[in-house]
Amino acid sequence: MHNILRIFLPLCCFVLVGCSLMPNEMKSAEQIMETSPDSALHILQHIQNVNAMSDGDRALYGLLYFQALDKNNKPLKPDSLIKFSLNYYQNHNDNIHLASCYYYKAKRLKFDQRFEDATLLYLKALDIIQNKRENYLLLGKIYSDMGEISIIQHDYDESLTKFQLSVDCFRKAKNTIEASYRVISIGKVYHFQKDYRKAQRYYKQALLQTPDSFLQGFAFQEIGINYYWAKQYDSAQYFLQKSLRYPYKGTNYAIRCINISDIFFDREQYDSAFHYANKALKYPSTFFNQRDCYRILANTECSRGDFKKVGFYMSKYQACTDSVRKVETQTKSTVLENLYQTNGTASKTKKYLLLLGCIIPIIVIISLFIVYRLRNRNKGKEKELEEAEVQIIHKQSLLIDGLLQNIQEMRNSQAVAYKKASQVQREQMDKNVYSVCLYVNDWNAFKKLMNRTFNNIVSEIEESYKDVTHKEIIWSCLFLLDIPNPDMALILDSQPGSLYKLKQRLTQKMNLNSTKELDKFLQRFSEKR
Repeated sequence: MHNILRIFLPLCCFVLVGCSLMPNEMKSAEQIMETSPDSALHILQHIQNVNAMSDGDRALYGLLYFQALDKNNKPLKPDSLIKFSLNYYQNHNDNIHLASCYYYKAKRLKFDQRFEDATLLYLKALDIIQNKRENYLLLGKIYSDMGEISIIQHDYDESLTKFQLSVDCFRKAKNTIEASYRVISIGKVYHFQKDYRKAQRYYKQALLQTPDSFLQGFAFQEIGINYYWAKQYDSAQYFLQKSLRYPYKGTNYAIRCINISDIFFDREQYDSAFHYANKALKYPSTFFNQRDCYRILANTECSRGDFKKVGFYMSKYQACTDSVRKVETQTKSTVLENLYQTNGTASKTKKYLLLLGCIIPIIVIISLFIVYRLRNRNKGKEKELEEAEVQIIHKQSLLIDGLLQNIQEMRNSQAVAYKKASQVQREQMDKNVYSVCLYVNDWNAFKKLMNRTFNNIVSEIEESYKDVTHKEIIWSCLFLLDIPNPDMALILDSQPGSLYKLKQRLTQKMNLNSTKELDKFLQRFSEKR
């Protein structure tokens, strides 16, 4: 028995030490997170057997890991970590940690351009900490991210409000560097509003507040962009090239390169423009940046007469434009915020009514009066909810307008090259526009696009009228898109005069009495949007 105890007791001590090792490492990482985030991340990355931890330690690990990734400007992955932490803190009513989990999950969605989902999580985080004003650092980050979303959605007044709130929070947290970044963001809002002088004042104000090299590079970048849009190209080139010598965060290096590329292109220095646009694609960037890169690359290749490469880059440009369009048609954060507040008010009202139902009979009359008043107040809130839902449904009607805008944007991007091109080259460029935007040379892709746009028009015609050709179906879709006759003739490789004969044949195949009836028949598809 004595021998057994001699073996068993050391073994228990060893197991207990092993069990306490991981929490101690996490505690060390948490302690140095603000001062040495790179070391904190290193510690967390080398913790093994995370799945063997208790649920509480595992939830804390996921939150600390995402916090360390964020402070080191690393991608917020894997998503499973923060999901586990969020679910754990939801079930254990730990609001302080839960608010942080909402923030990092929202930021992850923001990077994926899922602004609607991100905004709802930011609002949930604000709900938790808005009465705990001592957490100014997290409040500043949330307001800043919501301000960035508002900029992308062109809601500049809202973005100014959010960035100013963010600046105030960071200053209360005594974080000068983060406050200075948001001062630059306020300058960017004025830049987008074309108030270049006011934007410049904010950029210079931020430079005076801190010597941080990352911030200085960001400020020089925005100063250069501001000069470019003010058409002061020498100053723009000077500050943008100066910014390349400074360290960067996220997509900033790609932004610097693409703006330098724009300057060289405007000056007809096409080799330099091509170099910087191509260089920008090698660094982290958004759909917006990539679209600008492919625009420059396509135009430079067009100036060289290499139309095969022009087609390649324009297809890339169009893919980025489609992605941007999806982002821009998301519901605005202000609408979601109003909807969220309305739902929150309704939820609180229901709880309040249940509480009133438990009050003794003496105050029943008073309770009924309160219910009556609350219901009248909620009618206005319900109307706001209906208006918000209408806005969400309305974005489905943008499909046709989006296609036409894509065509126009693609033509605008080739405007410089188009003026210099010969008549044959212009026709080829026009064909290429419709090939890329409408997939007229790819039947399956064209069919899928038109079915989605006009309520399965292609499938219905193919099923009901077996004799109708692909060429006649393409004409029908182009007619609904209101494409000009010369362009329709170019797309269909026909003479303008032969289009009416094609229309007459199609009328006969559909057993209609006149071409006017054909117009009405096709128009019904566009009216069902």
